[in-house]
Amino acid sequence: MSASAQIVYKTKHKEDKKREMKQNLEILEFEDKKTQAGKRYTRFKTNEGWMSCFDKKSCEDLKEQEGNTVSCDVTEQNGFKNIKKFLGEAGESEESEDKEPAQEKKSSVGAVMRNFNDFPVSMKVSYAKDLIIAGRTQEDAIKLVKELVEAFKDKPIEAPKPKRNLKKEIVMLLQKGGADGMEASVIQTNLKMTEEEAKTEIAKLLEDGIVYEPKPNLIKFLG
Repeated sequence: MSASAQIVYKTKHKEDKKREMKQNLEILEFEDKKTQAGKRYTRFKTNEGWMSCFDKKSCEDLKEQEGNTVSCDVTEQNGFKNIKKFLGEAGESEESEDKEPAQEKKSSVGAVMRNFNDFPVSMKVSYAKDLIIAGRTQEDAIKLVKELVEAFKDKPIEAPKPKRNLKKEIVMLLQKGGADGMEASVIQTNLKMTEEEAKTEIAKLLEDGIVYEPKPNLIKFLG
C-alpha cells in the first residue's frame, strides 16, 4: 500500500461522565480533613457511604444535621460521590438530566472488523469527501479509497482497545493495599503504567483530595 493511501481510523471512547443529582442523605457522622495542598474539607458518613464536601457553608450546615435526613446536590464521577451543596430538608430525590441511561447502547463496532470491505459504502464515501476537502481531486480520492479496499482485503482490522480508567485503578489498588499506603513506583509497576502516566494520574488524585502524600512518593487513600 502506498504511503498516500494510509489512513488512521480512530474510535472515540466515552470517558466516565460527571453526573449531578438531587439526593436524600442521612448524615450519620462527619470528620474535618485537609488536602495535601492545605485545602480544608469535611467528609460525611451517610447512608450511601462516605462523601466529601468542599463547600464551606454547606459543610457547616450539614454538621448541624447530624442524625437527620437532608436533601443535597450530589456529584458522581469515576465511581466517587461528593456533596456539592446542602439544599435543606429531605424531599423527592431527582437525578438530573445529565445522568446516563441505565442501559447504555452497546458499541456497534466489534472487537475485530473482518476486513475493510465490511465498512458500509456511506463510510467509504465519507472518507473520500474528507480527502477532497483536504485538497485531493475527486478522481484521486476515489482512487485512494479503492487502494485501501484492495490493501485491506481479507486482512482483519482490530478495533482500538477501550481507554483505561487509571485513576480508578490506582484507588482500587490503594484500597487493597491497606492503611500503610504505597510508593508511587510500586503503583506504576503493579498497574503496568509508564512513569509519566503514574505521575499524571497521581497528581490528579492529589488535587481532587482522593489521596494524600504523607511523605515524598508515598501515596495513601483518603478513606
